[in-house]
Amino acid sequence: MKKYKLFFISLISALCLSTNIEAHAAKPLEGSSVSVIYSLNDKIHGINYDTYMHPASTQKLLTALAALLYLGPDYTFKTALYISRQSHANGKLKISTDGTLTGDIKIKFTGDPFFTSDNLSSLFKSLKDQGVKRIKGNILLDISRFTGKDRADGWSASDLPVCFTAPSSALIINHNCAGCRLRPSSIGRRAKVEILNRNPISVSSETITVKASDFRDKCTLEAEILGSNSYHVSGCIPKLKKDAPYPLLFAVNDPKSWGIDWTVKILKNLNLNVLGDISVVKQNQAGFTPYAVINSPRLYNLVKVMLQKSDNLYADAIAKTVGFEYFKRAGSYQNAVKAIRAILEKQAGINLKNAYMVDGSGLSSHNLLSAKNLFDVLNYIKAHDSTLNLIAILPKSGISGTLKNRPSVKGKQLKGAVIAKTGSLQNVSNLAGFIKSKSNKLIPFVILENSITYPQTLREEIKQLKKRSPHYEFEKSVITDIYNEKEFSY
Repeated sequence: MKKYKLFFISLISALCLSTNIEAHAAKPLEGSSVSVIYSLNDKIHGINYDTYMHPASTQKLLTALAALLYLGPDYTFKTALYISRQSHANGKLKISTDGTLTGDIKIKFTGDPFFTSDNLSSLFKSLKDQGVKRIKGNILLDISRFTGKDRADGWSASDLPVCFTAPSSALIINHNCAGCRLRPSSIGRRAKVEILNRNPISVSSETITVKASDFRDKCTLEAEILGSNSYHVSGCIPKLKKDAPYPLLFAVNDPKSWGIDWTVKILKNLNLNVLGDISVVKQNQAGFTPYAVINSPRLYNLVKVMLQKSDNLYADAIAKTVGFEYFKRAGSYQNAVKAIRAILEKQAGINLKNAYMVDGSGLSSHNLLSAKNLFDVLNYIKAHDSTLNLIAILPKSGISGTLKNRPSVKGKQLKGAVIAKTGSLQNVSNLAGFIKSKSNKLIPFVILENSITYPQTLREEIKQLKKRSPHYEFEKSVITDIYNEKEFSY
């Protein structure tokens, strides 16, 4: 069985070292592919900006714009509990004297990325509050809002156990992520697994506790998916101060089982006895009436989370919802990207031409956009910001989101001056957004760096967090030139 290298939440901030980079003219890394574009005094500057490259999460700008244009900022996801028609009369539940409700219950999932197990419990509690003690019927978990794959083509197999690749099913509970932690023991002894928040997953471990100085240098932590929502971790974890536990977040592998397991757990906690089966259905079931509903936050707030945290689940759930609403049929990766392209062309006049898109998050290595594609999106956002208000929810250098600690935008001069979306994949590092120049001009810009590689010894030092990637020097140089309103040259 394949073993997958496990990245986890606690390392993300450590990858973004805070030391300032000296501003100076820098060249792209040897062998890398670079695209740059920005406008200055109504003139376009840059290089290779018509070349198609891997956009990574800068592609979320397209998803954000299309969603706000078509769905509107006040759109909400609605997850509802439905009761069968035989279970009610004149708007009231038909409950026997012993508290039995006869008939099937349906939960209609709609891909709400904000939906939690507490929300699901609230839906079932709405029955208990009316005196229901048992349900003489089946519980149907309806996932017909989306169809097709839960993960897009081109997602890295090595990332599948990691929370940032959580599957964008219509059924989303707790971000489709499950937390656990490894409790270190004495050096050389096996760490203990502790599953958090009663998550219905299983995790086995043969992970050894090592000195902090040996972690990442002499051994790493690895995980494998054993099947359904079962995982195995091996390798090592460092012994931290005061034996602090080592947190892990797994992406749910099987959303259907995840939904069933949470439903069983919640019904048990509520002392609601179900005399039928609990199952997942892929077709919309007739003969039901809505009884209780959970609304998500408004779309604008969800888009803010997506952009600030570069959240892939939010992006793909939103993209599939755009596909669902645009074509009036089950949302999928395929109709999501078709809808995004059509909306951008019809409502924003943006023709993506030969761009290739397979998801809404940019997580797939198959995606190809040009810097000019992204530049056109940015120009539209800038021209219509009074209605879109999109710039306000992008990460800001040294202040928020994925730009809070990015090395290329550190320093007093650039704090708050760079307002942009980051995009990172293996060997890919991108930035697209706006720079407030020294004379307070708002300048749209895109920097795409693909095929980033370096000598093996340096790669190991970067992996061990001993050094930062030197590609940030070129990015810093371009950003500084734009801030100083200089023409591009290298």
